[in-house]
Amino acid sequence: MAEPGDQAASLRKATIDADKFQIQSRRAVCCMSIASGKGGVGKTFFSVNLAVAFAGLGKKVLLVDADLGLANADIVLGVTPKFSLQDAIFKGKDLHEVAVKTEYGIDLLAASSGSKEMVSLGGARMEIFIRELISFAAEYDVLLFDCAAGIDSSVTSFIAAAPQSIIIATTQPTSIMDVYALMKIINQDNLSQNVSLVVNMVDSDAQGQRVADTLSSVSQRYLSRSMDFLGAIPVSPNVQRALHMRKPLLSAFENDPASERIRRTARTIIQRQSALTRIQDIDAEKLLSGLLSHS
Repeated sequence: MAEPGDQAASLRKATIDADKFQIQSRRAVCCMSIASGKGGVGKTFFSVNLAVAFAGLGKKVLLVDADLGLANADIVLGVTPKFSLQDAIFKGKDLHEVAVKTEYGIDLLAASSGSKEMVSLGGARMEIFIRELISFAAEYDVLLFDCAAGIDSSVTSFIAAAPQSIIIATTQPTSIMDVYALMKIINQDNLSQNVSLVVNMVDSDAQGQRVADTLSSVSQRYLSRSMDFLGAIPVSPNVQRALHMRKPLLSAFENDPASERIRRTARTIIQRQSALTRIQDIDAEKLLSGLLSHS
């Protein structure tokens, strides 16, 4: 089995870009990574429902469950995938077979929860998979990566790969501190200049704004950068009800205030066009690094 250091060395030597694989597309894709400093803040809930909101705007959406250790986007969507990303990576399964078409108008590339096998795979096979993933994603209007919770290299690699990242926070002090820690890494390593904040589970708009102001002020003072505030999602008892129903909130309770806020966030992202990129400009080496970092 290859050692992690060997994998890192092979990454440094590899030149991986979409043009090398002759992947060209005239279509601009809206590509985002969705992360959080800690678990339990509703990141996957937001990722799934944002994907559903984009579909409601007539977009063809691909949601990639990039949390290969604790994958659960399939649970929120109420689907049981026959195959997973691991089948594509290890067994060469075609992504058209792996992708789950849901009743909500989005496609899911699910991961197998608990997988820690990436280190055992050769760099050449991973390069082939990344080529296949980027080529497959060229068929979509929106590409979302639901990252793992935390601030490790698997998360930061996906943040670096996508033209826009959304960080989910709550009003809890531990969440606020962890978001700042993630922003500090993003700034130190110059991973992204396009990072937005969503504050989840707020009691009022004013509460969400206070969290955003606090994080922006601290980031401006110590990192010399502000944080873009995309909006706040109100706390709702229907979130848990939808999860127990294994349905997205936007489907189970479409008139819920939280549903409307997520739809508004989707419209804002589309209007700004800040996440648009050519599929061949997505940083394939960072995607590879993010997958290998799960080992």
